[in-house]
Amino acid sequence: MLQHAAAKTAHPDCIVFFRLGDFYEMFGDDAVLASGELGLTLTSRNKGKPDEIPMAGVPHHAAHGYIARLLAKGHKVAICEQLADPATVRGIVPRDVVRVITPGTWTEADQLGERENSWLCSVVVGAEPGHGVGLALLDLTTAELLVAGLADASELLAEVSRAAPREILLSSELTSADAAALVPVRSALSEVARGTPIRLVESAAGDALADVEGLDAPPLGRLAAARALGYARACYKQRDFPVWRLGLLRASAALGIDRATSLHLDLATSSSDDPSACLLAVIDRTHSPAGARLLRRRLLAPLIDVATIRRRQDQVEALLEAGRLRKELGSLLGEVGDLERIVVRVSLGEANPRDLGLLRRGLLAAGRLVDLLGTLGPDAGRVLGLPSAVDLVPELCQHLVRALVERPLAQAKDSATFLPSYDAELGVLGELRTSGSERMVALEVALRERTGISSLRVRFTRVFGWYVEVSRTHQAKVPADWRRKQTVAGGERFTLAELDDLAAEILGAEERFRAREQELLAALLLEVSLHGERIHRLAATLATIDVAASLSEVAAEFGYVRPLVDDSAELVIQDGRHPLVERRAGLGRFVPNDVLLRVGHEHLWIISGPNMAGKSTFLRQVALIVILAQMGAYVPAAAARIGIVDRVLSRVGASDNLAGGESTFMVEMRETATILRNATSRSLVILDEVGRGTSTYDGLAIAWAVAEHLDQVVRSRTLFATHYHELTELAGSSATATNHCVSAREHQGEVVFLHRVVAGAASRSYGIEVARLAGVPELVLSRARALLTTFEGSAPARSLALEAPSAQLDLFAARAAHPGLAELEAALGAVDLDRLTGLEALQLLANWQKQFGRRGPA
Repeated sequence: MLQHAAAKTAHPDCIVFFRLGDFYEMFGDDAVLASGELGLTLTSRNKGKPDEIPMAGVPHHAAHGYIARLLAKGHKVAICEQLADPATVRGIVPRDVVRVITPGTWTEADQLGERENSWLCSVVVGAEPGHGVGLALLDLTTAELLVAGLADASELLAEVSRAAPREILLSSELTSADAAALVPVRSALSEVARGTPIRLVESAAGDALADVEGLDAPPLGRLAAARALGYARACYKQRDFPVWRLGLLRASAALGIDRATSLHLDLATSSSDDPSACLLAVIDRTHSPAGARLLRRRLLAPLIDVATIRRRQDQVEALLEAGRLRKELGSLLGEVGDLERIVVRVSLGEANPRDLGLLRRGLLAAGRLVDLLGTLGPDAGRVLGLPSAVDLVPELCQHLVRALVERPLAQAKDSATFLPSYDAELGVLGELRTSGSERMVALEVALRERTGISSLRVRFTRVFGWYVEVSRTHQAKVPADWRRKQTVAGGERFTLAELDDLAAEILGAEERFRAREQELLAALLLEVSLHGERIHRLAATLATIDVAASLSEVAAEFGYVRPLVDDSAELVIQDGRHPLVERRAGLGRFVPNDVLLRVGHEHLWIISGPNMAGKSTFLRQVALIVILAQMGAYVPAAAARIGIVDRVLSRVGASDNLAGGESTFMVEMRETATILRNATSRSLVILDEVGRGTSTYDGLAIAWAVAEHLDQVVRSRTLFATHYHELTELAGSSATATNHCVSAREHQGEVVFLHRVVAGAASRSYGIEVARLAGVPELVLSRARALLTTFEGSAPARSLALEAPSAQLDLFAARAAHPGLAELEAALGAVDLDRLTGLEALQLLANWQKQFGRRGPA
């Protein structure tokens, strides 16, 4: 227990997994915590004694699953291993912590999502306001480190939301900074990375600074990178690990998509529990994990550089024209597997024989894939971004082919890893190992013939080893030089020099065979690690091909077109479609729509129309088409011209933040405020029903002011859907705002939604008809129709909202529309209710109806 106490003292913030034989045991508070988190049986050591200690354990072979569950809850785990074979040690086996596992440094392949990166995020806040923020993203599983210097917290939150890290390290430029100063940043990070553990660190990064000194990045970015590397090395107990892809993150180089917009548009995740209900699921036809990860990153970080976008489009076009070859290409990409992570596991010392088999398969498939691409034409390689001579690491590939059996297993002890022909010594040992049983049978036959004992048997047990068993009736025939080993009920067991020599040879061959395989395996893994960076580059090249193939496959199947992306301020889409809704509706059933937005000419569309008619779908599809175009993909439309957009900003859908104490309206206003602060004339803004979360007049006033600001001040390309029909009057006073509506028709008392966006304002909302479709009782609907007639008649004059910016809506303006209201109030005041009979009350109501009923609103 002294060893455990030392491990726990060194790692007080970790749950210590303490190796005892075939189990990892946890003691004390760790045992109590883990038993609750993992549903383990809580027992105790020294039960009933004064020094009783809570204890819980998990099997060594199943530990990864339990560790993954603890990491998912934000815990850290310290692995305290046996440092020697207990069979070779007298006394207590030495133990020490060999690895600290955290959510951001977990590299176990079976426990990670292979189609997304596993980022450890490091954030360094400048010591003074205005100094900016440093950001680093480290993925140990893919040997990538991305570094950025960001201007402010808004850029930081956008990048963190885009990366979706598994763990965040937060620190100040000054290691001695007051932790309280980081509270606002931590709170903001918690909002955009919900459920992700955030750890305050004070490490000065030490030697890790030298690793990023030459990186062309701002000082705070380099400091963030150094702290990420320092943290990871501490978790690996200063073991080195590769960083083969070191790059810069430039927020200004990517289309801005904040967390709210990503959620509103269902880009990589869905607001529902259906993982297929997002844009990523629609366009992801990748066949390799590395390709899937790259596609996700491109979707969440589209470009704003026209030349790079067009190069990506060229790649998609080249594979789109490949026709039937795409199927074979996809098959080969599937065989490539995850070269990127395999070679990293080799470099970390975590690979097994099965990984080497997968590496061999991937390299062979890569060679056939490059050959296939060569058949597409002389320019195909250049268009696809392939180097003039793709480095397929042929010498290593041939070595793996020469060395490995057809299907190496994860555990070398379960089967042979190497071909008998690969190593002469191993071949001899393997033959001896496999022929041992046959030689024992031959010895048994020879002994029977030699002694004349027909019932003689050569047998083996783990306790007694090999022996010769003779029944009692034949004991007189046993040679004098045989040695008695054991007496059993049926006879006697003997051994002899010839049997002992053969047994030793067979058992020794097994041990020597395993030892030789381990030697060969270690040498082969070392060779692979020496070629690691080359394999990593090859994996990146193949991932690019996989993404282009995926997008071309989607374009071919669903009729997507190549958009013209340029530096204009136009957004022109002909017969645009929503990629996800179209897929679910079925081909040919989705109603396409056009859009034309031109900054300075017609850049604000005010879109009215009934509920359920498709306004929100229209808004979202325009934004999604822009995102697809700028990531380099084809788009669901008949034709499209996309003038580069710097940000897509949205306020769509109703949501609240109960945990943060924010109502639906507060969330709506916060998102609207973000849009108004960040939108530029290059942005695309989509707004749906702004102002609906408060009173009608307040909501209308806010919606009017927001639309007016975007139209006249920001001058962004904007789609503004609303149910406030008064807002359609804005188009009459603005040369750059126009009215559009989603059309509907009434047919035999039923409302029919046409889902077609046309010019002009809607005449009505059909809200009551939608309520009927939803199953609202007819009695309630009838009352609603009657009230609607009253409300429409008493609505304030629209001119109140339009005369001048200073005009205000009077909440009590409805009184002015009822000239008889004052008389009715006076008559009501004169009634003595205590003396009024029922009949008199009815008569009084009849008189009032006759007197005031004709003075209703005009």
